[in-house]
Amino acid sequence: MEDIMTPDVKIVRWPAESGKLEGFRMQGLPCLIVVARGARVPELAGAHEDWVRQPVEAWELKTRIASLHLKATSRSAAPVVDEDGLLRYGGAVLPLTVSEAAVLRGLVQRRPGMVSRAELAERLLSANRSASQNALDLHMMRLRRKVLSVGLAIETVRGRGFLLKTRSLADPSG
Repeated sequence: MEDIMTPDVKIVRWPAESGKLEGFRMQGLPCLIVVARGARVPELAGAHEDWVRQPVEAWELKTRIASLHLKATSRSAAPVVDEDGLLRYGGAVLPLTVSEAAVLRGLVQRRPGMVSRAELAERLLSANRSASQNALDLHMMRLRRKVLSVGLAIETVRGRGFLLKTRSLADPSG
């Protein structure tokens, strides 16, 4: 197993390296869990995890790593803001505040289309009753910085609203 290099897919021996698994999960990293003979299989945290039981053939290990790598590097999957307020995209997981999640859900649901400023302001107000007039601008500024780390960008359509795009297709000026 040591001869298989995986820069973006982490291999974790279970249960011996359970602490490592928790750390990788906190970072949203894809993991292949190699379960010791006789050990109980841990519950998987999502599509970015898979498991095999020891002893494992090299071809199967390589195949599962390749599958996880493909999931982690694929940008074709649509971004999702889940019920816990986590943005999931391209193998990455990004925690959001309640207000950020409400605004970003609107952008994700309409992607690749535009969402009006009024609709996003309404979403923000429903998530945070004490939001001020300038709150949307502040949240958009923070969200722009956050989503760049996972390969997304928020583009302004002057006088109309906002678009959520993949970074490679977005105007770098945002």
